[in-house]
Amino acid sequence: MKKFILTLLLFLFIVQGFTATRLDKLKLDLDSATGKEKLLILDELQKSYWLIYPQASLEYGIIALKISTKNHNKLQQAQQLQNIAITYNYLDNYKKAIEYMTLSLNSAKKINNLELQITALYNLATYNNILGENVIAFEHAVQALDLSKKHKNHIGLAKCHFIIAEIYYALEDLKGAYENYELSLDQHLNFDNKASLALTCEKLGEIDLYYEDYYFAELHYNTAAENYNELDNLESLVRTYEALGKIYKETGDKEKAYAYIQKFADTNEKLNQEINSKKILYNYEYYNAIGNEDKALEYFKLYTVYQDSLKVAINQEQVETLISNIEIKHEMDKAKTTEKLVEVTKTAEEKQMLIEKLKTESNDKEHITKLQNERKNKQIEKLQYERHINDLKIAREKKQRNIFLFVGILLLILLSIIVIVLLSKYRMKQKHSNDMEKMAKTDPLTQLPNRRAVLDHISYETVRFRRNAEPFTIVISDIDDFKYVNDTYGHDAGDKVLITLSNLIRKTIRQQDVCARWGGEEFLFLLPGTDNKGSKIFTEKIRKKIEKEKIEFKDSTISITMTFGICSFSKSLTTDECISRADKALYEGKKLGKNRIVSYKKSFK
Repeated sequence: MKKFILTLLLFLFIVQGFTATRLDKLKLDLDSATGKEKLLILDELQKSYWLIYPQASLEYGIIALKISTKNHNKLQQAQQLQNIAITYNYLDNYKKAIEYMTLSLNSAKKINNLELQITALYNLATYNNILGENVIAFEHAVQALDLSKKHKNHIGLAKCHFIIAEIYYALEDLKGAYENYELSLDQHLNFDNKASLALTCEKLGEIDLYYEDYYFAELHYNTAAENYNELDNLESLVRTYEALGKIYKETGDKEKAYAYIQKFADTNEKLNQEINSKKILYNYEYYNAIGNEDKALEYFKLYTVYQDSLKVAINQEQVETLISNIEIKHEMDKAKTTEKLVEVTKTAEEKQMLIEKLKTESNDKEHITKLQNERKNKQIEKLQYERHINDLKIAREKKQRNIFLFVGILLLILLSIIVIVLLSKYRMKQKHSNDMEKMAKTDPLTQLPNRRAVLDHISYETVRFRRNAEPFTIVISDIDDFKYVNDTYGHDAGDKVLITLSNLIRKTIRQQDVCARWGGEEFLFLLPGTDNKGSKIFTEKIRKKIEKEKIEFKDSTISITMTFGICSFSKSLTTDECISRADKALYEGKKLGKNRIVSYKKSFK
């Protein structure tokens, strides 16, 4: 019985463990939090969602910004504006990131916060450099550099020289890049930041390697490796060990070359294991955040494979504590029963002593009559009878307690079974319903969302646009000369082209994007949080990948291209009008020669 109870309690604790996460706790705490505590929780939630679900991070950031603005907390307001800008960075919406980072810079200037100003300018330089606005990026970087020099901010100086070096590198001016990386490295003598130091040395080593200056390349990469190793930064160590292996191979040191190639292989394997673990956890957090409980539970089970030993130990400790409490209670009940028995026995012994005393007096006194002896005998019988009744009463109470305990355990087991069965049926019903819904919204050949599914997503983005003015763009694409593929190689080849293309697109698009099969060889892309300029950059990336793709079919190699039509949604449009304009842009691209990207213009017919 004890083993069964232990197993049952362990099962209940494991089920409970699936339903509680750090993010769930933060959300629960948020409901009752006020003041500074609420802002701290919102900040933690915002940063936690940066990688797994940036759209949710954005919503929490906006709530925090509203609270800090309402409370006239200028410092917190400037910080929240920076956090929102960073969230847009994770969404690849650099235009919005620049907009909010500029607001943060202005707020930081008003309160004269040097650190926030330098950080804002540094990030503005970074985002503009990514967009190819090198002149604007350089201006921001120089402003940050001047502030850092004026106030002798060594960390700021190191960061500013680093981003200036990155700008020179983007402009292919390796000499200017190298000089600024060295200036950044010089500033690291004034503070301790192993990650920044390692990255700067790695960049210097990369340029040394390009110029085949193996002496300095070795020095810089070894310094980077030492610091990355202390930080346990596996991803960076893989790059560094690979570079050192190349250096020693070129300089003829075969023993060291082999050693670093082996380190590269071992670290890369370890990195892949860590990435898989993090990917599982991120997938769990993402599906949990969007309310897909089945998927969340699936990934949580995978993640617990890495955590089983700890969880079992914790659950076992909790169960043993409960069992210990039960045993203590049992011992206490037993002690009470024993105490009663001792009390009854003590009373009986006292009465027995009285009888013995009476007997002694009877022997000593000859004048005790027969009637007195009979009365004493009756007293003895009465005492014995009372003791017997007492024993029967104690035995009956003990039996009743055992029955109640058994019935209670039985009822608990039955209740647990009923709950488990009902929960299982409910989840099966929900899974069946979700599967049917998924089938209704999934294209059977490509496994991409179908027209119905993507229209639901577009409706949701339209509502968000009306509420928050959050931009989104619709892109319609078409495979060029697809009829030629079917006519030349057959419909099986056409199906393989569609499937291969769908897999390539699925790997390329961002988490928040949706790509659906619109019909035949047409595909529709929904790009949330992306304006016309950003969608061109993103679509060009997909177009180039498709252009380079080679599809093997039987003994033939098939090359394909696609033409894309773009239209960004605006408040003057309906959903159908936006889709229609993207379609017109697509056919304009077909007229112009295919394999290109065309944005809608009013001049299109």
